[in-house]
Amino acid sequence: MVALNRRFRIYIILTVIIILCLIVITVSFRQYELLGTIKSKTIDFFKPIQEKFFSLFRPVKNFINIIKDYVNLRKEYLILKEENSGLRKEYSDYVNLRIENDSLRKLLGIKLREDYQTIAAKVIGFYKNGWQSEVILNAGSGQGVREGMGVINEDGLIGVVDLVGNDSCNVRLIDDPVSSIGAKILSSRKLGVLKGNQDGKVTLEYISSGEDVFKGDIVITSEYGNLPGEILIGRIRRVTESADNLYKIIEIEPFADFTELEYVLILDE
Repeated sequence: MVALNRRFRIYIILTVIIILCLIVITVSFRQYELLGTIKSKTIDFFKPIQEKFFSLFRPVKNFINIIKDYVNLRKEYLILKEENSGLRKEYSDYVNLRIENDSLRKLLGIKLREDYQTIAAKVIGFYKNGWQSEVILNAGSGQGVREGMGVINEDGLIGVVDLVGNDSCNVRLIDDPVSSIGAKILSSRKLGVLKGNQDGKVTLEYISSGEDVFKGDIVITSEYGNLPGEILIGRIRRVTESADNLYKIIEIEPFADFTELEYVLILDE
């Protein structure tokens, strides 16, 4: 009898547990359906607000994306600009080396264009101070020399005939403070004016600050000046810029050594 009562209690407990499990499962499904209903109602309720919010902030988002794109494009532009500058410098170096290798360094070997002739002369005098940089040659009007003629040696241009006598002439060197000669940069073909200074330096002026100019570029005479074009002058030694100056400050190192001049050629177009 006792065993029967114990077995009966076990059956009752199992039945209660099964009923409780069924109740929990039923409630869970109902709660899930209830939550789904609440979620769908919430979406419907916030839909107009979400649309307004999205339409309001979409231009802001687009503007931010435009700024990001601009920044990225700016970076790419700067990278390409740097690469382009490097390529131009490599080309300039190549041109300079080719010109230097091809240029003749001996006076007797200079090949000149057929449209002008030359007059050989010897340096017989030299004046050099803060106000004057000139040489005197032993050729004048009697040999066909005229004012304004260019004078060269085996290294390039040295100056322009300034004063002519019957058998002699004065040549104003390119580093003379009042010297002014049309010139251009060989690699870029940019035009400027070659000028001397009281400190003995030679500068190329009127090259815009926005132009690319590299140290080592070769400078030659311009066909737009009074001298024949394509005559070697010198090499760019230094390039500097100033915030209050529209033009670069370009210092030129002449190929010719003015302290060792002996024999020269006067160009007669």
